[in-house]
Order: sequence, then C-alpha cells, then structure tokens
Amino acid sequence: MNIFDLIRIKNRLLSNALPAMTARSATKMFLNPRRSELKDWEYQAEKTGKRRSFEGHLSALEWGDGKKKILLMHGWESRASQMYSLVTPLIDLGFSVIAIDGPKHGQSGGDEANPIAFSEAIKAAESEFGPFYGAIGHSLGGTAIALAMESGVRFERCTLIASPSCFYNVLFAFANFIGLSASARNHFINCVEQQAANGRSSKTLDVARIFSEIKPESLLIHSRDDKEVPYDSVINIKQAYPNVQTLLCDDLGHRNVIRDTDIAIKVASFIESGTI
Repeated sequence: MNIFDLIRIKNRLLSNALPAMTARSATKMFLNPRRSELKDWEYQAEKTGKRRSFEGHLSALEWGDGKKKILLMHGWESRASQMYSLVTPLIDLGFSVIAIDGPKHGQSGGDEANPIAFSEAIKAAESEFGPFYGAIGHSLGGTAIALAMESGVRFERCTLIASPSCFYNVLFAFANFIGLSASARNHFINCVEQQAANGRSSKTLDVARIFSEIKPESLLIHSRDDKEVPYDSVINIKQAYPNVQTLLCDDLGHRNVIRDTDIAIKVASFIESGTI
C-alpha cells in the first residue's frame, strides 16, 4: 500500500460527509507540486546548459547559439532538465534551445503553479529571450503553450507531447484518482478555478478550442498506453482542428515519450521542416 492508496481510503471515508473540507485539502495537494532530486542523467543537462534567471524568480536552461530559438516547457512536477533528451537533435539542426523551469518547479520560485502561471512564464521568457521560432510542451506544459498563444505569443511551429485537451479533464481525473465523491469533486474543481484561474472555468482552458481558433502549424505526439493523460486527448484536439498533425506511439507511457531518441529526432524534424 502506497501513499496514494492511503489518501484514497481517507477521501472515500470523508468526502461524502465533509465534501468542502476534503476538497480544500485536495486543492492544496494539487496546487503544491512535489520537488524531487535530480536524476543522474539530468546532471548532464545542467552541466552542458547555461542557467539563466529572468522575471526575478524564474529560471531557465539554455543550450546552443543558433539564431532561431526553441522553447521547451515541461509538465507537472517536472523541470527544464527533464526535457534534455529533446535538445541535441535541435542543436544539430542549428537551433538554440531554452527550457523554462515553471513557477514552483525546478529552480524557479513563485507563489502559484498551474497552467496559467506556466503560460505567464512563457510570455515572460518571450520578452526576455524571444522571439521563439518554435515551442515544445510536455503534458501541462503543452496546455501552457496553447494558453500563451491565446494571449498573443506566436510560434512558427509547435509540438505538444502527451498534452491534455482540456484542463477540466485533468481536474476531473485527479479528483477521481484520489477518491473524491461527486460533491467533493465539484467543490475541488471550483476551488482550483478560484485559486488558480481567477474564477475562470477550467473548461475554457481548452487546447482543442484554442487550436481551432488560432490554427497553429502543430504536431501532437501521444503514447497509446499513457495512464496519466489518455490519448483520447489527441482525438479531441484533432476533431476541433483537423489540420493538426499527429503521431501516436506505443509502450512509452506519459514520461518516457519525451526521453525516446526516435521521438526527439521526429520532433526536431517537424520544428525545422513541418514534416516528420
């Protein structure tokens, strides 16, 4: 039995009787990401990259000196160095690469961690380091790239890897994962919307809608066995925006998909030429 098994048991016992209290506890858990120690392979990312500070509290890693710059945005409870497998193929094609540590992730500070805060960090990075030729986002980092584009940031091409189609779906799945009752789940989603989105409905934080409106030249990559973000997200985005290119793979899950050498080469090829 692990920590999440215990959390689920507790929530199943409490969330029917005390839905609001249980929802507040779940909100605190969701909005406070865990930070883990660097893995051995991440030290190479830190060693070969140059640390850059911006906006007072944000940090980024930079590699290469090409004139065309590519932005990397990691996902939840991740960091810039975990995107390192994508860097070398981009450098080999003459790009420079800047990977952001999102707010409250990696070496960045900040008071909030959520897709909107991530998107604000992208806008700050554009002001500091941009303009960016392309962008690559993993998981909620993909949502953040879409939100940044909704706010006016533009990229020649972007790739979203294992990205959810809508933030509401992320909250709904998280609530179910930790065992909240339907009533507590509704309270939880409302709490997150109030604290992390200034009251904006999580259903409007929707990659599918944003892509259908902006129509970016884009590639979606997803592993069919992803247990954290089901690959139905790709289907939802493509239904809204049929011109998006897609690449489905197998047996790479949610996190290994950004560490796969073949995937990294295809991502770089798309960023350079629009094809894989």
